[in-house]
Amino acid sequence: MNKKCIFFRVDSSDILGFGHLNRCLILAKTLQKKGFEIHFICKNLKGNLISKIKICGFTIHKIKNSKNTIEYDYQNTKRILKKINGNILCIIIDNYHWDKKYEEGLRPLTKNIFVIDDLADRKHDCDILLDQNLYVNFKKRYKGLVPNKCIKLLGPKYVLLRKEFLVRKKRKHTSKIKKIFISFGGQDYSDQSIKVLKAIKKSKLKYDKINLVIGKSNKFLNKLKLISKEIDNIEIFSGTNNISGLMENSDLGIGASGSMMWERAYLGIPSLVSIIAKNQKLVAESMEKIGCVKNLGLAKNVSVKDYVKYFINMRISDLNKMSERNYKLIDGKGAERISQKMIMIIKEQENKENLVSREEKC
Repeated sequence: MNKKCIFFRVDSSDILGFGHLNRCLILAKTLQKKGFEIHFICKNLKGNLISKIKICGFTIHKIKNSKNTIEYDYQNTKRILKKINGNILCIIIDNYHWDKKYEEGLRPLTKNIFVIDDLADRKHDCDILLDQNLYVNFKKRYKGLVPNKCIKLLGPKYVLLRKEFLVRKKRKHTSKIKKIFISFGGQDYSDQSIKVLKAIKKSKLKYDKINLVIGKSNKFLNKLKLISKEIDNIEIFSGTNNISGLMENSDLGIGASGSMMWERAYLGIPSLVSIIAKNQKLVAESMEKIGCVKNLGLAKNVSVKDYVKYFINMRISDLNKMSERNYKLIDGKGAERISQKMIMIIKEQENKENLVSREEKC
């Protein structure tokens, strides 16, 4: 019982995407360095990235993908946790479908429940809640949704960034857009990359370098390759592990307002963003309000003509201002801040338990 275990309950798939898992892996690596034994419980969904967890060396417990119900998931998660021969200090839950009822059921099996959320649309039974996004009045966002004792870690100071991004150079102001980075996630179901390439072609603007990053299983790959033949200085990267290198020193980033938006912001890259999921809407609007991005709105409503218009009318001075604001917004210490908060809570609990134990012996 000496093992100090922390469990992550998170899934990934072609449909769910990989953002939830990626941010959990960032936190898991930081916690492992602090001496904790890390476990992942994952449902074996189609197109998952469980192999990525294996590469990181964490213990994986799989749930068969035989039923798609919350009850089935809950019972199997509970079964796995009951088998653990160790001290489960915390369960970290990152899933939009689970709420207070699910968390209450796991409460007897752990000392702490940590929820990662950004919807603020349901109640939670948790000791710690993380929402790394920026919203208007974000400090009041979870009022009435979590217990009074819950420690809320809110805002961009807690943004989880991949290690490859943590070394940065201050981006210099530019007088011309020379390098563009484009990525709408692995799958790009909204077909935005094709719209952007068509717009670049139609605008007849020339760039020194255009890097387009997509996932290995992106169904539009052949179509993108075909369009790219008509555009100068473009390269398509499928399933690359060097996103930070491709993104670095870009004069403009084009993508969704999800986790990669924070990576672009950290590097001081001005961005055109579109909204590809409902939880991105408020974030995109808030980021535009403070001058960090240009929000094009819902991806499905953004046309090739809209992109052409923005390419032609963009002012370099506005992009440079955007770059400055982005650079100041995030300092890259989110994972460290979160892990320190967790350690503080765990130590306080251990001190209380030791005190009770001594009192009982007396």
